[in-house]
Amino acid sequence: MFKELNERNILPLHQAGFRPHRNTMYNIIRLERYAREQLQKRQHSAVIFFDIKAAFDIVWFDGIIYKLFDLRLPDYLICYIISFLDNRTASIEIENILSKLILLKSGTPQGSPLSPLLYIIYTSDSMNSIHQHTEYGLFADDTALWTTSNTITNLNYRLQSSIN
Repeated sequence: MFKELNERNILPLHQAGFRPHRNTMYNIIRLERYAREQLQKRQHSAVIFFDIKAAFDIVWFDGIIYKLFDLRLPDYLICYIISFLDNRTASIEIENILSKLILLKSGTPQGSPLSPLLYIIYTSDSMNSIHQHTEYGLFADDTALWTTSNTITNLNYRLQSSIN
């Protein structure tokens, strides 16, 4: 599946998490080079870091399936992922008392090698609407947005419009 997504350029360009030949240093080096270049130009720079709490738990089943169809992935891959996510249940234990089974409608199984890839697909379009002069770096569920400007006001505007 990864090969199919990679060949079709579906995965975000600057997503370094869970991808061969990329690691945390990929985006750190990009940010460091960018900051040095802008410092030499005497530009104001800013970066914002985000970490999505319990990221894999927010992957909504219907949403990921919609995206898979929208991406026109082969039917066999879509059917496999549907069966992977379908009829998943959970229960809660408090003081040795187990709840009834709850049918899950979101979340990918922890520890599964497929879960990170599903999260990346689910969030793959999240950077499509950032401000044109704003850069980004992704590593799994961590995001960095950075930009520069000759004024603080414009710097704030670029970052705020990217966040919105």
